[in-house]
Amino acid sequence: MGRDAYDIVMLVLNNVAYDTRVRREAAALAAGGWRVLVIGTQRHDGALPDCERIDGFDLRRVRYGAYGAGLGRPWRWLRHGLQAAQIIRALRNVRARAHHAHDFPALLVVWAARIGQRPRARLIYDAHELYLFMSPYESLWINRWHALTRPLFMRIEGALARRADAVLTLSEPEARLLARWYPIARPVVIANAVDPLDEAQRGQGAALNGSTLVHIGEITDRGRTLSEMIRALALLPESVSLAFLGWGADQPRLERLAQASGVAERVLFVPPVAPDRVPEAVQSARAALVLQRPDSFNTRAGAPIKLYEAIAAGLPVVASETEDLRRLVRHWDVGMVCDSRDPAAIAAAIREMLDPAQQARYRANVRRAQQAVTWQREAAKLRAVYRGLLGDA
Repeated sequence: MGRDAYDIVMLVLNNVAYDTRVRREAAALAAGGWRVLVIGTQRHDGALPDCERIDGFDLRRVRYGAYGAGLGRPWRWLRHGLQAAQIIRALRNVRARAHHAHDFPALLVVWAARIGQRPRARLIYDAHELYLFMSPYESLWINRWHALTRPLFMRIEGALARRADAVLTLSEPEARLLARWYPIARPVVIANAVDPLDEAQRGQGAALNGSTLVHIGEITDRGRTLSEMIRALALLPESVSLAFLGWGADQPRLERLAQASGVAERVLFVPPVAPDRVPEAVQSARAALVLQRPDSFNTRAGAPIKLYEAIAAGLPVVASETEDLRRLVRHWDVGMVCDSRDPAAIAAAIREMLDPAQQARYRANVRRAQQAVTWQREAAKLRAVYRGLLGDA
């Protein structure tokens, strides 16, 4: 029996439901005429379809076996190994002209699947993050383990990046660091830009129930200063409220903090929406909070998609003074930057942001930024990379 054949096979180690970058890249390449398959994953009891067709591309989810579901560290590495074997089998069952690995763990699995394969497909490494320099965990043991193993994994990442036919990343600082560390040609920056709302979408979003401020994304204090946002809210007038759009393990703890800080009635937790509906869902707010915790190379160098989603929704932002966020916010003059670790500094920035004159100025600048910061432009750059590797579709 012959294997299925695709021009481009992408691998991402999640279920793809909320992975905006993967979905938009796959759709952009499919729109360029290439046949695209995305291979994702889900737990053995996951409720998502194993096969879907979305926005012109095929999506297959490898459903993990139920083995070792209760294993803790370090034994769960056995489970990860068995899961990797499932993914490798799925990759080898498809003929591809190009393999596109999303982030370092997927790159490792793609590399393993390509061993002994002839002819060998082109390899594209899409570094969404500086994966080996992520924000620390709460566990001291895990952080020590990562510090001990980082030199080894950097050697592996560098060796595989040098073998790749193209390396992509999402910000200029990340591209500069990857090129310096490994060394490789400067990666192509494909920013997580978002196209602005069209006329039909404007005025439709009501998910925030009148909240003044919004934070978009996973509800976790790892890499984000969500606790500091709530403490800042306690320093602001009672008319100011905050909505968290997303989900995450830290929500119960943040709910307790809001209660202890006396602002529980002013904090709203809103379930996540489909990735392409985020700008529509948040447009009723007066500002978006884009506050990274500057505790790693990854958070200091990257510009999260929530910045671009806010611009697409027409919202000015209060952002952290991390390198790429500071550069972009000041370049377009679309909001305030502040010390994201200091609730008083966050509150002061929000006060200035909510001043009517400042609101008018920043919103006018956001409208101008919307004309330049678009996914259409980034998608064209991505298709140009693939035309250089595969020729016209």
